[in-house]
Amino acid sequence: MNSILLFLLVFGLFHSNSCSEDWDHYDDEDLALSIPKDAIGVPQEFRRQVLKEMEIRNKPNDVPKNRCYCNYGESICGKNMTCVKKDGAACYHSVREKYNKEEKRMETLHEYGCATLERGSGASHLTCNSWRAAHHSPKSTGCCYEGNYCNKVLVPPPYAHHKKEKELQTPAKLPEDSASFKSSVNGIVMYFILIAVGMIAFGVVWCAYRCCSKSGEKKPVSLATESSYLSEKMMMLEDSGSGSGQAALLPRTVRQDLTIIKTIGQGRYGEVRKALYRGSYVAVKTFYTTDEDSWKNERDVYQTNMINHENILQFVAADIWSEEDSMTKMLLITDYHELGSLSDYLCREETLTTDEALRLIHSCICGLEHLHASVQGTGSFKKPEIAHRDIKSKNIIVKRPNVCCIADLGLALRYQNDTILPSKFNVQVGTKRYMAPELLSNTLNPNDFSQFKMADIYSMALVMWEVVFRVEVNTCDEVSTVDETSPDHSASSGIGESVSSSGNYSRIQRHQKTNVEGPGLQKAKPYIPPFDETVPNDPTFDEMKRVVCEQRLRPPHEDAWKNIPALFALSKLMEDSWHAHPKYRHTALKLKLETTKLIEMIDRQKQLPGKDQFHQQDSGLVESATNRYAS
Repeated sequence: MNSILLFLLVFGLFHSNSCSEDWDHYDDEDLALSIPKDAIGVPQEFRRQVLKEMEIRNKPNDVPKNRCYCNYGESICGKNMTCVKKDGAACYHSVREKYNKEEKRMETLHEYGCATLERGSGASHLTCNSWRAAHHSPKSTGCCYEGNYCNKVLVPPPYAHHKKEKELQTPAKLPEDSASFKSSVNGIVMYFILIAVGMIAFGVVWCAYRCCSKSGEKKPVSLATESSYLSEKMMMLEDSGSGSGQAALLPRTVRQDLTIIKTIGQGRYGEVRKALYRGSYVAVKTFYTTDEDSWKNERDVYQTNMINHENILQFVAADIWSEEDSMTKMLLITDYHELGSLSDYLCREETLTTDEALRLIHSCICGLEHLHASVQGTGSFKKPEIAHRDIKSKNIIVKRPNVCCIADLGLALRYQNDTILPSKFNVQVGTKRYMAPELLSNTLNPNDFSQFKMADIYSMALVMWEVVFRVEVNTCDEVSTVDETSPDHSASSGIGESVSSSGNYSRIQRHQKTNVEGPGLQKAKPYIPPFDETVPNDPTFDEMKRVVCEQRLRPPHEDAWKNIPALFALSKLMEDSWHAHPKYRHTALKLKLETTKLIEMIDRQKQLPGKDQFHQQDSGLVESATNRYAS
């Protein structure tokens, strides 16, 4: 018997490996990663081959044999009620019975469309054989593979288990004697059940009382023993690390508690909707079936140990749900914040002050620094290094004024136990406008995880520029001027000793803001994305590569920023962080420390005589300026 089981196991492994090899031959992710470990760049011919393979795989062949009749509306079927299936997939005609509450009768609904191509089988067997299983309501699906609108005249198979459902809906009448006998039997059974439950409850209470009395007589446990016990207990109840206890992965149940209110956004993955979940507003991110890998990766990142942070969007739950139209949807539920994305926040008519811009930037950098850092917890708890890979103002949420959090972790990579997870990934991903030069030129080394983090720093520098660009200089509480006779205050990192050192602070003179408008006052310009004047709204790889890599252009600085030390220091940090070479850019920790110094400088300027302490927001500093700079 053991030899038979061993033979079946070996045969299954061999068969699965052969299937995976057949599929991986056409996998563009393997093509993108099939380069030597010590390679620095990828030849242009190889890149063209990868793009050609991706185009062949992802784009259905629009020929008559792949056209199916579709009645799901223009958003899915187009204006001519036609959908194009992939080679080998099927066209389907689905019918189901739905009860009309107003007319109090059953109605037959017909649905036409293109079935998905199942990975490994090269067909649509799951969709086409779903009618064989029992459903809550009568439902059947018929398929045809000929195309050319073959499903328009297709007749689905008869309903399965239909008679059984009818019998359940119209139960036979029982004799009066039989009914009374069953009721009496049920009463006796319930009586014994209540007695059993009472005895079990009494036993549990008695055992708990005995355990408590014995524990009171024991000697006190040492702190080391108690610590080891708690660590073992935590390992048994290991949670997702998101701060919300154990991972709320409750298949087929979370969606039932959701009340969808409205759609608030749409992106490459699907759409985002505002919903009510157990009395609280949440954001429900719905993924298309083609982005299942992105949904799984973002869910896994949110379940990473110790990822919970003030400046990272709070994860609530994940679920897979099948709607009434038989389409499977993947849901990711997070906290909802009314102010929306940082991009929407900057597009408002209201401009920013220097203090507001600094705190927004600081909170974004704090979230990025927590992602990039590896944190060792108690026992086996450890947070791996995480690279976001799609930092932009649309993927940063404004929780409340001056506080942001980072969202959209679908493209993130984790560096855990000297391994990059997930193991299969594309290198050239993200928003092209925010891509680092090494990504546009395809010279990033995928075996060096630090280069992915440096690409995030480049994108964060562009976000910093977007925020500072919306600062209206003449609305600052104080306009600071620098004594030009003193030594240069912009040395080294751009912050300089004159900004961070209290000894040189006397060289900065503060002048109260005047309310008289004149030609010398500089107002903030309307919001524009980076490189808005050099590339179109949806630039290509070649356009961004020409601007960023060949011409080495970067977003411009305003002359008025030179008159304010905080903005001037931020501009120097931007220049260092969007440098063409990754090794010359600042780390997220360096940016966090420097922006912290700038916030402290602004708070010292605003501190009035007679006040010993200022109140800091939760995303800012953790200790008061009085304790650090008391004279």
